[in-house]
Amino acid sequence: MKNMNSLRLDDTIVAISTPIGEGGIGIVRLSGKDSLKIADKIFASKDNKKPSKFRTYTVHYGHIVEKVHKIVDEVILTVMRAPRSYTKEDVVEINCHSGIVPLKKILDLVLMSGARLAEPGEFTKRAFLNNRIDIMQAEAVIDIIRAKTDLSLRAAMNSLQGLFSKKVHDIRGEMLDTLARIEASIDFSEEADVEKKGTITILARLCRIEKDMEKLISKAREGKVLRQGIRLVICGSPNVGKSSLMNAILKESRAIVTHMPGTTRDTIEETANIQGIPVVLVDTAGIRASGHPAEKEGVKRSLSSVQTADLVLLVLDHNRKLHRNDLEIIDSIKGKDDIIIVVNKKDLKRNIDLRYAKKVFPESPVIYTCATDLSGIDKVEDAIKKLIFKGRVPAADMASVSNERQLSALRNSLADIKEAVGAIKNKVSMDCVAIYLRSSIGTVGEMTGHTITGEALDRIFSEFCIGK
Repeated sequence: MKNMNSLRLDDTIVAISTPIGEGGIGIVRLSGKDSLKIADKIFASKDNKKPSKFRTYTVHYGHIVEKVHKIVDEVILTVMRAPRSYTKEDVVEINCHSGIVPLKKILDLVLMSGARLAEPGEFTKRAFLNNRIDIMQAEAVIDIIRAKTDLSLRAAMNSLQGLFSKKVHDIRGEMLDTLARIEASIDFSEEADVEKKGTITILARLCRIEKDMEKLISKAREGKVLRQGIRLVICGSPNVGKSSLMNAILKESRAIVTHMPGTTRDTIEETANIQGIPVVLVDTAGIRASGHPAEKEGVKRSLSSVQTADLVLLVLDHNRKLHRNDLEIIDSIKGKDDIIIVVNKKDLKRNIDLRYAKKVFPESPVIYTCATDLSGIDKVEDAIKKLIFKGRVPAADMASVSNERQLSALRNSLADIKEAVGAIKNKVSMDCVAIYLRSSIGTVGEMTGHTITGEALDRIFSEFCIGK
C-alpha cells in the first residue's frame, strides 16, 4: 500500500530538468501547491500580469528578476494547473538560456522563494502517488530515457501508455474475482454438487491465470534484449577478417585492419543498432598459440569473452582449409547455443571444407560474406535478429516486463498460483487454496503499486535523475 505519510507531498519542489552545460535551452521545473505563488515573486511579464492569473496550458514571455527588478534572464514561462499536469499538481516550467550561471541563479531564486530541491525522480514519484500513473508506467519512464534504438523506444512508450500495466491489472482483477468466488464457496456452499461445480470453475480460472502469467514471463527476455541489448562476440583465427566484419556491421572504421595476422591484441567493444536491437559488438584477438605475452593475454581475453557472450559469430576463411586453430576454436565453443557461422572472403577461391563445423553446429546458420564490399552483411544482421527473437517478429504493440523487480514478482506470484492449482487437484481444502491466492495477489500488488512499501519506492526512484 502507498505510504503517503512517509512522503512530503504538501510542499513545492524544484529542479533543473535539462543537462547542465552550454546549450540552447535550460528548463527549471516546479511542482506543488505554491508553484504559482513562487512564480509570482520572480517572473515579470510585459503586461505586469502575474503567473497565478495565467490560464492553464499557456506560455508567456518575460524575465526572471530579483530584488528591485534586476533582470536575471529572458525566459518563457509555462503554466500547467492541477490536475492536468505531469504530477497532477500545479506545475511551472521556466525555459531559460542554458548554462551553469543562469540555471543555477534561477534555481537559487526559486529555493529562496519557498521551494525545496527535488529528490531523484520525485516528479515521477508524485505522478504515481497522485494516481496519474502506476508504478510500472513510472518505471517505463526510465526505459524511455535509456532507450538505445527505435524498437526499444517503442516498447518503452507502449509500457508508459499502459499496455503492459493493463495486462497485469487484468490478471490481478481475475485473481480478485476468483478469490471472491472461493470465499463464497467456503461461506455459503452446503450442497456437494454445487461445491463440485464451483471447484471446477475455480480450477479453470486459476489455470487461465497461470497461463496468462507464463505468457508474460516468456516475453521477458525480448523486453530485456530491447532495453539492455545483447553481447555479440566475433571470434576466429587470426586474419580471417573479424575486424573487417565488425567495421562492416558498424559501418565505420573502428577496428584496425591490416593484412598482417594478429593486429587485434585486445577485445574492442562498440554498440551497434542492428535492425532495432542494441548490440554490443566485441572484436576479439585472433585465437592461436603464441609466445608473445601481449598476444597470449589477448587470446585469454578472447576465450573469456566468448564464454560470456549472448551470441557468437564464428568467422572462418573461405579461401583456406580449416586448420588446427579453427578446429580448437570450434571445440572451445561447442557448448554455446547461439552460433552464427560466417564464412568471410567469399570473393576469393573456395578452399574451405565446412563438414566438421556443420557437424558440431548442425542448427547454426552459415552465411557467406565479403567484408570489403559488404556483401552478405545484411544476411548476417537478419540472422542475428532471427536468433535473438527465435524467428518471431516483435509486435507493434509489444510491451513486457521492464526489470528484474517486476520479473521476480511475476515468478513468485506464479509459484503461488501453481500451488493453488495443485491444492485443488489434490483435493486440499479451499481455505488453503485461498491462502495461496491471497499471497499471489499481494505479490502482483508489488508490481502494480497496490502493496508497495515506501522503501521499495525509494529504491525504484533512486535510479531516476533529479528533475524527472
